[in-house]
Amino acid sequence: MSLSVQQLTMTSSVESKISHLLAERNKEAIQLVFTHYGPLLLNVINRVLRDEVMSEDVLQSVLLKIWQNGHNFDGSKGSLFTWLVRVSKNAAIDKTRTKDYRLSQESKNGVEVVSIAESVSSGDEMETLYAKQLIAQLPEDLKTLIKMSFFEGYTHKEICEKLGIPLGTVKTRIRTAIKHLRSII
Repeated sequence: MSLSVQQLTMTSSVESKISHLLAERNKEAIQLVFTHYGPLLLNVINRVLRDEVMSEDVLQSVLLKIWQNGHNFDGSKGSLFTWLVRVSKNAAIDKTRTKDYRLSQESKNGVEVVSIAESVSSGDEMETLYAKQLIAQLPEDLKTLIKMSFFEGYTHKEICEKLGIPLGTVKTRIRTAIKHLRSII
C-alpha cells in the first residue's frame, strides 16, 4: 500500500517539524513523536520483547532518549522515522540483555514447567503432597498468587483484575515466589 502525495507531504512536514523542535530542545517534539509514532514504536518494541507492560516501559525510556539525543539527529543520514525505529529496536534489544527481562522470561518458563509437572504428576499423590508442602511454606500473599496462577489457571492479567493488584506487582510477586520455591528445593 503506497501513501498518497498528500499523505507523504503531511508525513514529511510532521517529520520536519519534529526535527526542528528536537534541535531546539522544545518539549512539544516529544508530544508530537508520541502522537504520530507512539503506537508504531510500541509495536516495534513489543515485537522484540513480546511483553506489553515491559514494552510500554521501554517506550517511555525511548522517548526520554529521543528527548535527550534528539538534537543530534542528522536528517542527511536518514529519515526521522528510520531513526526513531532504530532507537526503539535498539532499546528493546538492550532490554533483552537485562536481568529484569531474563527474570520475566524465567517466570514465563516457570509457568510452563509447573503446568507440565502438574499434568504429568497429577496421578502421583506423593508428588502432589510434596508440592503442597512446598507451597505451604510461602507467605500467604505469594501462596495465593501461585495457587491462582499455576493451579487455578488464572493469567497474570486476570489475577491483577481479581485481586486489584497492579500487573507488574503480580509478576514480581510470582517471580519472588518461584525464587523462594527454588531455594527450598
